[in-house]
Parts: sequence; structure tokens; C-alpha cells
Amino acid sequence: MELSRSKIKYLLIIHHLCQEKGAARSVDIAIQLGVARPSVHRMLSSLAEGGFVHMEPGGAVTLTPEGKKAAEVCDRQYQRLYPFFLRELGLSAYDAEQSALAALSALPTVCIAALCERSRQLLSD
Repeated sequence: MELSRSKIKYLLIIHHLCQEKGAARSVDIAIQLGVARPSVHRMLSSLAEGGFVHMEPGGAVTLTPEGKKAAEVCDRQYQRLYPFFLRELGLSAYDAEQSALAALSALPTVCIAALCERSRQLLSD
């Protein structure tokens, strides 16, 4: 399954909520994203069909092993790209976030790896 910008954003939020609380709830995801709960439910259904999340009857959402692996990779890459777009390119926080998410969802893996490495070099100087 291809991970779109929106799916990556959801995975990252679910990943962080699971780290903080052990599981995510659709209401918490909706609040963090500023979207309606039906939108969250549709995306969670799509992520569940793709094997990335497990939706429990009580409303808790957890990452599957595949989802956790994808979220951790995306999180590491996002943590490298966001500061690069923010500091090195001088983008606003919003534009840096959107650019990092767009890069993660659209660029080939080799390009993302090169950008992350270059970001590491520039920001460590």
C-alpha cells in the first residue's frame, strides 16, 4: 500500500499517541488533526485494510507490527526533514511540515535517504 501524505500524517499521530497513552482514540486523532470523526473513521478503516492499524471494539486504535515499523521509519525521516525545511530553507512551520510530509509520500526512498543525510550534515555543523 502506498502511503499518501494523509496516511503518513495519521500514522505519525497514532504512533505518538500510542507512545504516550498505549493506544490512540479516534477523538484524540480528530482533535490533533482538526478534522471530523467520520473523516478519521474513514482513514482508520483504510489503514486497517492496509494492515497498518488494528481497531479494537472499545474504540482504541493500535499499530500493527507493520504499522509500527512504517511509523518509526516515517518518524525518523520526518525528524530529519522538518528542521531542514524549517531552518535551512527558511520555510514557515506549516510549510516545513507539509513539505516534509510531501517528500515522504512522493520521493523515492533513495532520495529521502540522501535528503536526510544532507540534513544531518547541515544541521550538525
